[in-house]
Amino acid sequence: MVTLYKIGGAPLEDSAYLSALAAHLKTLPAPPILVHGGGKAISRLQTAFGIQPRTIGGLRVTDEQTMALVAMALIGEANVNLVAALVREGVEAQGFHGADRGVLRSRPLQHPEGDLGRVGVIHTVRTEVLSEVLSAGVVPVVAPIALADDGGLHNINADQAAGAIAAAIGAAQVIFLTDVAGVLHEGAVVPALRRAEAESLIATGVASGGMAVKLRAALEALSAGVSAARITDVYGLSNGMGTLITA
Repeated sequence: MVTLYKIGGAPLEDSAYLSALAAHLKTLPAPPILVHGGGKAISRLQTAFGIQPRTIGGLRVTDEQTMALVAMALIGEANVNLVAALVREGVEAQGFHGADRGVLRSRPLQHPEGDLGRVGVIHTVRTEVLSEVLSAGVVPVVAPIALADDGGLHNINADQAAGAIAAAIGAAQVIFLTDVAGVLHEGAVVPALRRAEAESLIATGVASGGMAVKLRAALEALSAGVSAARITDVYGLSNGMGTLITA
């Protein structure tokens, strides 16, 4: 069974982090799927175009102009740079975004706290497209942009995209790579969480913003049949460190 890795926006710009990730990927018996973010690159473009970045519940508010910038940042910068970094390190990798062959299809995401604009939630994953790439021994590197039901594009939160793809393809595990060692509580990494414990951390605000989004994505993947999720940094991959989340 395939493993899916999600790498956040900040580590994408750390060459040592990417080298360590590539070294880990080369030890795996089969190619995984990679999904990446790109929040820092998106925010830089928004600022350059005079747009103040805004989030609701850890999700970026995406109007039509911002959607164009999201596509520029994720496809034209984050995806191509990540693929290039992996290939330089000897990893067979190929870039995708969700509109490629309609790999990811989405509907608008309705949020109780406000209108997110062109933010979507994935309802269909063409797993056969990803399986073709995996069977060739190649790592698919997916930018979280989806083909919307209205024919346009949707900005998909990368954590949510990772959870949806992992669930659809029947991944053995989804690993959320970030710039912290795991879920933190009172300054220490929580080594393991069951579903109820993760839900409590979200409800009480101990896990908020981006970490809450990661936990929700992990729980959604578990609900869809993925056996485990892990939140860690790249240096925790080799020794199994981080936070393991199970049902």
